Amino acid sequence: MGNIEFIGNMENFSFGQVDIPQNATIIEGLDNLSPINGIIFGFPIVLLLLIPMIYKQRKYGILNKEIRRELSDENIKKHELNDEKKKVKFVFKHFINIFSIVMIGSLLIGTLVHEYLHAFVGFLFGADMKVGYISFCGIWCALTESPMTKIQCLCYVLTPILLLGIIPAIIVLFNYPKKIKNHLKAWVLLLLFISIISTAFPDIIATYNICKNVPNNAIIINDDNNSYWYIPDN
Repeated sequence: MGNIEFIGNMENFSFGQVDIPQNATIIEGLDNLSPINGIIFGFPIVLLLLIPMIYKQRKYGILNKEIRRELSDENIKKHELNDEKKKVKFVFKHFINIFSIVMIGSLLIGTLVHEYLHAFVGFLFGADMKVGYISFCGIWCALTESPMTKIQCLCYVLTPILLLGIIPAIIVLFNYPKKIKNHLKAWVLLLLFISIISTAFPDIIATYNICKNVPNNAIIINDDNNSYWYIPDN
């Protein structure tokens, strides 16, 4: 196995001299992380998760007029919302709570936990992982110069978005409304996991470009600036 080293601020971090084989080829497109590409690659996943929830909420939840009216009457009675000012404050408070849960959850899980999960998968494959943060943009990252096979690299790239975003979102969809009775809670959980998925759009782009440009029997290696693939000598 490899190891995981926390090195703090990685703004000026360098692997130093990395032994890149002469026959290595740069993997094109890995740095093409524009918002447009993020939307192109990530939006279909988000849509596939939203559509079932919208359908279920229209049938069982707060998008159903009768249920929404019942919930509104229940809240008015429970929280004594007997004037418009109290109703507005009640809705605003719930919006802030939902927004805070989604944003804080996605920042903690979608960045810190996400990167350590990358590091753990790399560690299992024998890679020497470096974990830290880039202070000027406030993001965490996990890096390695250790070589990996194409399959290992895809597992390394995809594991966080699957375990922290896609699979939990699917679980929410399957359990609502049977086990998750609260309609608002179902929305909050789904939006949290979708937000985590959104933070991982670069991993989706990387997966596409690795699948497209790297042969199945290739080895992938990184230096400070680029990712390369090469065919090992037998």
